[in-house]
Parts: sequence; structure tokens; C-alpha cells
Amino acid sequence: MNSLDLFSTSQTTRRSKKSPQGKKERQIYDECKNNAPCFAYKIEGKKWGVVQGCCNDWNCPRCGQQRAREEYGRIVAGAREISKANQLYLFTITCRGREMTYEQAEAGYLSWTNNLLTRLRTAFKRSGGLWAYASVTERQGRKHPHSHYITTYCPTDTRWVKKGEGKYFFTTGQTFLAKHDTLQSEYLERACVECGLGNQYDISRLESVEAGSRYAAKYLFKASVFETIWPKGWRRVRYSNNWPKLPEQKTSAFILLTFTDWYRLSREALIIKTQNDGVAAIVKHNLVGSDTIIQ
Repeated sequence: MNSLDLFSTSQTTRRSKKSPQGKKERQIYDECKNNAPCFAYKIEGKKWGVVQGCCNDWNCPRCGQQRAREEYGRIVAGAREISKANQLYLFTITCRGREMTYEQAEAGYLSWTNNLLTRLRTAFKRSGGLWAYASVTERQGRKHPHSHYITTYCPTDTRWVKKGEGKYFFTTGQTFLAKHDTLQSEYLERACVECGLGNQYDISRLESVEAGSRYAAKYLFKASVFETIWPKGWRRVRYSNNWPKLPEQKTSAFILLTFTDWYRLSREALIIKTQNDGVAAIVKHNLVGSDTIIQ
């Protein structure tokens, strides 16, 4: 994670239901539910700022949104970098149909996706391709897991299927009309099924890196990402080892945990700008008796 990106001073907002007057109200989350510690950072001269850190818990109403923004940035920036020398694709996989219960999907999805990724990576590397991906997993309305990838992977047996044309599924013998221009692959479909997933997949060529990477990353901000408890070991966002990380940023910030940390802040700051009333109260409590001006 980047330094100051972890404790962004911007407030996290969430749209609530319409009020009786028909206006949308905005709910603001300005405190971490896990009581993350505060950080001090230099603004200019003797003026410093204090913000509460990010606990990185997806289920924290405040910090989950900050975590999503960080991951969003990495997905988009990484796609830009990788696309300089590689074609990118959008790829979606899901669980089997209604015959699979929520409990079955919950128990097996991580294993099934790991098996699929291992199979695809091995085959793709043998063909000389660069294997790279970033993925976001959400829950469908039926609560079954559903993953979206932006990746360099593309099967060698694909054929174009234009919007409105029939997309054939080899494992069931059914044909469906394509809702958009897409690719069809017998190898990919059978790999999904043999690894325990459903035969419903979607893979399409990414024509615009900017639009496509943002399309994949937008799933980070769906309510199901923040409001769902996932099994131990499962990650909402996954990357291949070679997906670029965001560059580290130099910062004057330091954590405020001990008396020594707060004493250092009192010596270096004449004015302290706080993030909100809650943080202001923490600063006043720890700097009681100090001449520092707290805003």
C-alpha cells in the first residue's frame, strides 16, 4: 500500500434511500469501526494535519471504501503498463447453475478458481504468452461468487461472436444470443466445467484500456463487496505476481501511538488541522496543556 493513500483525508460517503421529500441524502463515514490509530503529516512549515489511519478491513464502512480506491488505482495503472506490450481481455467466470446451493458454492469456489487459474497459466505459458491478471470477486443476487478479470490470457481456439449472433455452449449443446461482441472457446468452457465451475463464461478483447480497466475495477464499489463476509483465505481482489504495484510515495507522515509520538508532534507543530471532530477530540486529549492551535 502507498503511504498517504492509506489514510486519505477525503471523507467516505454513501448514498442512502430517498428522503420523504424525494431528495437523496448522503451518509458520511468519518471514523474507523476498528479504531485505527492516527497519523500526523506535514502540510507546510509548522502546520501539520492529523487523520485517522485505514484498518484495511473491507467491512469497515469508512476504511473499506479507502481500500477499494487503492485497489482501483492499482488495477487501472497496472492495465496501462501491461497493455504497452500486450493485448488485454475481460474475462468473467461464475459458479454452476441453480442445482448448486449457496453452501456448496461457498465451500468450493476458492479451490475451483485456483485449479482453473493453474490450468490456464500452465497452458498459456507453454504457448509463450505473458500471464498476468487482476480480478474482483463479488456475489450475484443468489449470493454465489462471481469473478471479473482483466488479463493477458486468451485461449488459442477462440472465434468471434458478434452481438445478436448465437454463442454455442459445447458442454450443454445450447445456443444463446450474444449480448455484446464476444469470443467463444471450447477449451475455456470445458476447463471451467472440469475445474468445478459453471459453463457460463465471458471473454472479450479489450479495445480501450482506459474504459476496460475501469469497467473491471468498478465492481470494487458494489455493495456486495463491502457487505459480505467471505470465507477465510478468500480475497475480494487478486493479482498475478507480476501485476504492477503502485509506486511508493515519500511522506513526512508518522504514526501516533505512544507518548513520544505525540510529544514529537507538539514540538514540531504550531497549528494542527484535524480530519473531523472525532480526530480533533483525540488530538486535544493527547496534547492537553500544549500551546498548539487545533483546528
